[in-house]
Amino acid sequence: MTSSHRNAYIEHPDEPGGHRVSQVERARLCLMLDEFGPHAPTLSGEWDTHHLAAHLWVREGNPLRRVSIALPGKASGAIEARVAEGDYAALVEDVRSGPPRLSIYGTSKTDKLFNTLEFFVHHEDVRRAMPTFATRHLPQWAQDEIWGQIRVFAKVLMRKSPVGVVLAPSDRDDAVLAVRGNAPAVLRGLPTELALFAYGRGEVADVDVTGPADSVARLGETTFVV
Repeated sequence: MTSSHRNAYIEHPDEPGGHRVSQVERARLCLMLDEFGPHAPTLSGEWDTHHLAAHLWVREGNPLRRVSIALPGKASGAIEARVAEGDYAALVEDVRSGPPRLSIYGTSKTDKLFNTLEFFVHHEDVRRAMPTFATRHLPQWAQDEIWGQIRVFAKVLMRKSPVGVVLAPSDRDDAVLAVRGNAPAVLRGLPTELALFAYGRGEVADVDVTGPADSVARLGETTFVV
């Protein structure tokens, strides 16, 4: 990943300029992993930055590695084994360089489909674990790309909600029913913030939750993906 990806939001505020959110977030996340080192906290459960980098490396491995970690417990073991090797800088550099050629994430189409939210959310996992984090203002083309992904994947991510859920992005006249149910709760915020909520980062997401009091309360007690 080149410096052009890191600076794409600034240098291309009005249109992507050939960049994808997945590329920009990967580059910026790796820059932050370099800066913070291997023992910084994250919002990904009990993982520190070393475990998060190892997760991303294991996830994007070649097909043989994917087969080997598909069995129950194998993915966790692979992450711990990679952390135990201790070469954090090399691990981050591997993630920065992108998926192997034979990886299922190795095409522009699959990278956009599967890595847009993955790298955005994990970048925020590192940023927002800091007590003094500031909310980023992504350009509209990036918000558009994230909305295109979250409106599809929210149905899976939030499927355990005990109440109906409507996602209403605050930057456009659009909404999507993420979870069917009577008297749904309505989540309103930028697509980036709705994505964080759907991924179980509701405590740090700038989202307004409205609707029937019971629905709002039950949704607040629900834990989604971590």
